[in-house]
Amino acid sequence: MYDHFYPAYKAGGPVQSLVNLIRQMHQQLDFFVVCKPHEMNETEVFPGIKVNEWNNWEQIAKVMYWNYKGASQNSLQELYKEVRPDIIFINGLFSLHFNLLPLRAAISFSSKYKDCKVVLSARGMLHPGALSQKKFKKKIFLIFFKLFGWQHKVQWHATDEQELKFIQQQFGELTNIKVAGNFPNLLTQAPSPVKREHELIMGTVALISPMKNHLQVLTALQSVQAKIVWHIYGPVKEETYWQQCKQLIQQLPSNIEVHYHGELPPAERSKTMEEFQLFIMPSKSENFGHAILEALSAGKPVITTSTTPFKHLQQVNAGYTVAVDQLETELPRAIQHFATMQQHEFNDCIQAAATYARGFVSTDQLQQQYQHLFTSA
Repeated sequence: MYDHFYPAYKAGGPVQSLVNLIRQMHQQLDFFVVCKPHEMNETEVFPGIKVNEWNNWEQIAKVMYWNYKGASQNSLQELYKEVRPDIIFINGLFSLHFNLLPLRAAISFSSKYKDCKVVLSARGMLHPGALSQKKFKKKIFLIFFKLFGWQHKVQWHATDEQELKFIQQQFGELTNIKVAGNFPNLLTQAPSPVKREHELIMGTVALISPMKNHLQVLTALQSVQAKIVWHIYGPVKEETYWQQCKQLIQQLPSNIEVHYHGELPPAERSKTMEEFQLFIMPSKSENFGHAILEALSAGKPVITTSTTPFKHLQQVNAGYTVAVDQLETELPRAIQHFATMQQHEFNDCIQAAATYARGFVSTDQLQQQYQHLFTSA
């Protein structure tokens, strides 16, 4: 259960995480996916799909693009009875139709069918940076969550040890949690524009929202003494925030250019990477950061923050990891550092980024983690 699945892509990382999981594990597990029949923040139904029926996706999974409006506990119970799953895997916490109601129905279903296990994936939503967004509503939700005791009726899924600790902070150290990381989506190494001293072409592929920190990059660029071009891709999630960004873009000095290109379909991502020399995304929090790892695999050094899993990029010459509480001073310094490089210096960073990405995770180890998550008691 998750709000979005391919061909949807605007919801970002969680969609990619689920797609990668199915592609890697479909020989061991039979997957049935339930999601919305339209893109995030849209209402038009995807062309070529059957709503409220099982669609054959890539010959490896069944996907129901569900007409969720007006859904009830009874309709969810009937759906579970039809599939008779061994595992009900619910992704996220705060969606009414794809987290809250399915979770309630799943707990009831598993109490009747003891061979069914409910797995709840936090998907980064308990990170302090994520909880700071719309925090009042989330606080109320978590109060009721604990009141019903749901935290003790599920198997929690964390994607790393840091997320495990965030779950424990909310629900206690005795909470049943297993760690299974995200399968990566690695790109082939892409060519880059010629690197000239005191010039830099940056790129970002991300939702336009406070979490991704575009405004912080624009603030940093005001003090950078180099010729910078920044290409921004991604759907606008929060219009008010984007208006603030656009106001700051108008105030940038003449040595800075910013170009917004709108949404970027996944099929175009590899080609678009050829426009960048460096990838920048100083997120307030990242459950994984698929876009960051994709950029590294394409040979793009990355500037990001210590709240992502990519914590020591400068030590391996693959980029720059900035502490969140030092962004104001360190982010412009990181940008200036790469801008001053000449081609031969930058070539070392390109190779280091690609090498780092390919050694970041072990597919065999991840498969073992998911087998343990789904099949162990």
